[in-house]
Amino acid sequence: MKSAVSGYLIFLITIALGGLLQSCQSDARNATRIPPVVKKSRAQWQNDAVLSLTELINRGIDSDINYFKRARIYFEREQYNEALDDINESIYEQDNVSDYFLLRGRINRELGKIDNALEDAQRAEALQQSSPELYVLLADILQAKNRFGESVGYLNQALKMAPYDGPAYYVKGMLQARQGDSLSALASLDYAINVNPRMLRAYQQSILLLRRLKNIEKALQVNQKAIESFPNDPNLHYEQGQIFVAMARPDTALFSFQKAVSLSPDYEDALLQIANIGIQLKAYQKAIPALLKLVKKKPQSKEINNMLGLCYEKNYDYENAKTYYSTALALAPGDQDARYGLYRIRLRENEENSYQSYYPDENPAASYKLLDTARVKINVLKPRGTTNIRVDSTRKAKIE
Repeated sequence: MKSAVSGYLIFLITIALGGLLQSCQSDARNATRIPPVVKKSRAQWQNDAVLSLTELINRGIDSDINYFKRARIYFEREQYNEALDDINESIYEQDNVSDYFLLRGRINRELGKIDNALEDAQRAEALQQSSPELYVLLADILQAKNRFGESVGYLNQALKMAPYDGPAYYVKGMLQARQGDSLSALASLDYAINVNPRMLRAYQQSILLLRRLKNIEKALQVNQKAIESFPNDPNLHYEQGQIFVAMARPDTALFSFQKAVSLSPDYEDALLQIANIGIQLKAYQKAIPALLKLVKKKPQSKEINNMLGLCYEKNYDYENAKTYYSTALALAPGDQDARYGLYRIRLRENEENSYQSYYPDENPAASYKLLDTARVKINVLKPRGTTNIRVDSTRKAKIE
């Protein structure tokens, strides 16, 4: 009897445990009891890492390594100046680590400091660095310095180690372009962009090649793709304006140049394009602000002074027009544009003075009088009556 009761209890316990296990599994699937794991985005992870590394640096713990790690994060976030400051600190504390010099070389390359980048890359190679990143960097720097034979050697080494590396294909495209093989260069640059959409130089070189090949539509597509990745780069908006100018769309080009100036207020080439298109479209009010910025930078430019004189002349602001025409004439006494501008203004002023002397009590607007239609008798014209001409159907006309 006892054995039967104990067996029955064991059976009940087994059923209860089975139900509890099934309930826990159901809860786990529905995430009702165990909270789901929330994955951080890369930006969040980088922010947390920067905070942690900053705390360790402030406490003086492994400063050179932590500066290097923080510099690498800044480099990935395209904060190149901050990355350079940190990697300089790493090298100041440890000047015999190849990875430090490699990273500083890559940073200097992005900042356009080619000679500094080459010095760092060669130092990294001397410290037994043999990574594909180093060989790609050396190949890139050497092609930028027109040392193509050396560049090809390093590129081949890099492609053996990393045959699908995006930056390596960028360098390959640049070398192909230098050799005159534009179509192959475009294919390599397109591959580099697809592998690494953040490679700004690949976009820029691809646009340049497409414009040389007169493939304006494709150049505009690549430019738009680049702007989507780098919306705050003024050079891309300026390049877009140049493409629209080549497509004979000055109205649209004007917006692109204005966007470039809004991102970089001292962008001289964009300001000059705004002035030229404003004058071309007879939108002188849009040209004047750009020209005023330019004349502050280049007060000795007779071209800019003449353009300002023309814009003010077309807006009937003769005093300002005479000022800028006179400045241009003082800078270049034989300048015909300034002479003709002053001559035109003098003629208009003489015409206005002669009118005022003939009508001393009137101004030009007062010479126009309104007609009082209440005092005019208007006869309404009636339509004339129609005349029905009868036709003699018995007469037949024979046409030969």
